[in-house]
Order: sequence, then C-alpha cells, then structure tokens
Amino acid sequence: MPRRLQRGLRFAETLLLAVLLLVMIGVAVFQIVARNAFGTGLVWGEDLVQVAVLWITMLGATAAAGTDSHIRIDLVSRLASPKFRTLATRTTALFTAVLCGALGWYSIEFIRWDFLDGTPGFGVVPAWVCETVIPVAAVVIAIRYIGHAIWPNPDDQA
Repeated sequence: MPRRLQRGLRFAETLLLAVLLLVMIGVAVFQIVARNAFGTGLVWGEDLVQVAVLWITMLGATAAAGTDSHIRIDLVSRLASPKFRTLATRTTALFTAVLCGALGWYSIEFIRWDFLDGTPGFGVVPAWVCETVIPVAAVVIAIRYIGHAIWPNPDDQA
C-alpha cells in the first residue's frame, strides 16, 4: 500500500477514534451532571456510551492491527533464529487472519438476528446498525494480518 494512502488511513482512524472518545466522555459527563444536578438525563445516553465503547474497541483493534501492535508473547522472538522467527510471525499472522475472518462471518449472523428481531440500539437507531462495526473491523483486521503474513515486519526478523 502506498505510504501516503497508509498515512491518510491512519489519520482517519485516529481522528474517528478521538471523536468517538470525546463524544463518549461528553455524553457520560453530561449524564452524571444532569442526573445529579437536575434529576434527569438523556434516555439514550447510556446506550450511546455502550455503542461508543464497542466502536472504539473495534476501531482501536483495526488501528493496532495496521501497525501489528497487538499484545504478543515474544518468547519466540527472543530465543529463536531469524528464520524461525519469520515463520512464527507468518504463521501467527495467518492464524489471526483466520480467526478474525471467522469472527466477521459469524458476527454477520448475529447482526442478522438482531435485524430480524428488531432489537433497539439507542434512540431510534436499531442495534444491528450499531453492531455493523464488528464484521467490518474483523474483516479489516483479517486483511491486515494477511498482509503481515505476506510482508512481515522487518523488525520481527532482526
């Protein structure tokens, strides 16, 4: 992927994460102040905060996958030869891609059931709309880890 496009996507991810975090914090603080000071609050406020947590989690995972920054047990990278390290990195990346692909696939079924049941999300927004981030993020993570399997990070081989 061209560096300029990569930087643009990373900027968009970071901006979206920051906006979601600010909205989540703003709504939560408003809820606390409104309840304690005025005995009222937004009917959909807590639901919006829960949806924002889901979106921040999934988008944060895609951002971490983009730079291969997920938590890892690096015993192999410390003790293994560079050739084995590359093999382990590629195998782990492929395994991660398969798991995320499965998550994406099965989350579509989950969303379909919420769509059919008409499960409410927050306000007038149905739950299935809020949950669409799950398969989208899972597929993005899977694609990124397929890329990591094909082109491993040079730092992992040193």
